[in-house]
Amino acid sequence: MKTSPTRRSFLTIASLAATAALLGSRLKTATAASSEIDEIHWALPSLPDSLFIPHGWSTSLGSVMSLVQEAPLSFGDDLSLVPAAADRWEQMDPLTYRYHLRPGVTFSDGTPLTPGDVLASARLYLDAKVGSRLTAFYDSVSNIAASGPDEVTVTLKRPNVLFRYAAATMAGFIFQKRQLDEHPEDIGTPAALVLGTGPYRIAEFAPGDHVVLEANPVYWGAKPVARRINFRVIPDRQARLLAMQKGEIDGSFDIPLPDIDQWKALANVDIIAAPSLAAYCLTLDHSAPPFDDIHVRRAVAYSLDRASLVTTLLEGYGEAAVALDPPSLWAGIAPPEAARAFYDSLATYSFDLDKAKAELAQSTLPNGFALTVPAPTGDPYMIGILRGLSGNLRQLGIDLQVRPVDDETWRAGYLRHENLGMQIMRNDPDFPDPANEPYLFFDSANAVKGGMNASNFRDPDVDRYLAAAMEQSDPTARREALQQVFRIASDDVAVVPVFWPLSVMAINSKYKLTGYSALWYGVPWAIRGFGLK
Repeated sequence: MKTSPTRRSFLTIASLAATAALLGSRLKTATAASSEIDEIHWALPSLPDSLFIPHGWSTSLGSVMSLVQEAPLSFGDDLSLVPAAADRWEQMDPLTYRYHLRPGVTFSDGTPLTPGDVLASARLYLDAKVGSRLTAFYDSVSNIAASGPDEVTVTLKRPNVLFRYAAATMAGFIFQKRQLDEHPEDIGTPAALVLGTGPYRIAEFAPGDHVVLEANPVYWGAKPVARRINFRVIPDRQARLLAMQKGEIDGSFDIPLPDIDQWKALANVDIIAAPSLAAYCLTLDHSAPPFDDIHVRRAVAYSLDRASLVTTLLEGYGEAAVALDPPSLWAGIAPPEAARAFYDSLATYSFDLDKAKAELAQSTLPNGFALTVPAPTGDPYMIGILRGLSGNLRQLGIDLQVRPVDDETWRAGYLRHENLGMQIMRNDPDFPDPANEPYLFFDSANAVKGGMNASNFRDPDVDRYLAAAMEQSDPTARREALQQVFRIASDDVAVVPVFWPLSVMAINSKYKLTGYSALWYGVPWAIRGFGLK
């Protein structure tokens, strides 16, 4: 991360207008300097059966739909908030946000964007019947209304400094109201391809196989450099590598770090790395045996050899995690070095099998037990993490069996909160704020079906401190509250952090992409400095 987003509570229209002008100038300059490209081919490890973000929320889907749909705001290359479908916005008071829609914006079918479309889209996340995976973004919303012909005003139930980011995430993607009304059941399928106001429109969609995008001829912004983008689903890691070697694809995001040397050895391929802000962790269900016993949880935590996993799985492109948040996520309220110093004060459970055995001996299951943990085959690290842990736990008498499953089966099971026991999860923050991860994994409200808190971790003090960190704008108050959250969570082994990986992508060396960032999956990356060298 280069810099953090602004931490001011109130944003001035003048500064936002200047940001909009600067962004527009950069986009025009980048486009003017590049020649048009007929088509590029991009690899994805997976893709859901529907392109409807509320149901298929994932990084792979985001990398496609962020080119088709826009939110009122977006994240700049430095992760700051910048205008998108709204050309300016302001926070009127601690409970009120107002967005001014950009004049002349239309959907790819030529119909104009209206506040009604924004309202209908927001209601997708407020309506429990929709079953959206992004509902938590709107937990603090009291009302959303059109306050003018080009204005939308959001009123919160309570102050929530995190809400300012929602309008730049996938939870802010704008759908066309008419299409939502006409296709309440099949929007996002090949029969009802999602319309958006972004730089591309969907030309073709074959679930599980490919998506083809073509430049949106009525897009309000600079003309995309690539006329068409063909996304191919290639689940197998070696098959993606071979496709790049043969020139069948022009690039791929989030390439598996265990294979990094093979990717680097390819001719005419550039490797680009960026902080991912992501965290891998194990969740342990506190509500049922065996993980309702803190000694069992500590035994697992001491059995995880994080340093070895960083070396063997990440090839050194990452860091052993001692908490959910990478230190860079604290940048807005504390320097990274201060965050590291704080982490040094926590109970972090360094790899120590003697301590693990001692903890298990104090538990209700001193002779061990057996468990099975699902892991998605599309993720290059999760199966390796669990197998590494399994070998260590075997020395304690704990028989951990790894059950490989496809990505959608794994994700659905995790979010249904069925037979939780131990689960493995990677979370990529939706915005650069240190309260994002702990809210998802530690807040009691998320210990229900559809929530990320698969540990069923519930602590009233943590809930109170999280509320303070989300409601107060003062950086010092937020920092102190979050430090309390992490102390309690670490002491109680709310989760077992694994590592913080870098994000690495590959691109044909005849192309450039200067806008690659930690939030690559939620921004219109193909118009962020992409083009011929």
